Amino acid sequence: MIAYADTSFVVPLYRVETNSAAAAKAMSRLNAPVMLSPLGELEVHNAFQLSVFRGEIDATAAARKIQLFAEDLANGVFQIHPVPAGTLYPLAIKLAARHSATLGTRSLDLLHVAAAMILKADLFLSFDERQKKAAKAEGVKVSS
Repeated sequence: MIAYADTSFVVPLYRVETNSAAAAKAMSRLNAPVMLSPLGELEVHNAFQLSVFRGEIDATAAARKIQLFAEDLANGVFQIHPVPAGTLYPLAIKLAARHSATLGTRSLDLLHVAAAMILKADLFLSFDERQKKAAKAEGVKVSS
């Protein structure tokens, strides 16, 4: 099985929040590495820096969370898979036309769904309900 995760799924693995237990449980059921796009990698790093800005954690804690994420990348828990922009953006535009007016999906949501589709993911891991609805409408199995 090929699994793709968006940031709403990955970040709770490193920061205690409402979805942390569900994310950990879902990860324990997976046998293969979970794919992320470079966008996902950027968003994970940015999420921890934003936590510092918001006063939720300090810079040392953010650096530690980023280090743990880097270790998981090095150990094959996650894999970053490049997605060609020339394919990604046109597909995301098509997804916007099909879903944004009815689901309220945002651009970054659609970029993740498009990346999962391009990478031929069998499973889309997310806690974002609109994003999951778009992925499901495109025939990608969703889980959280």
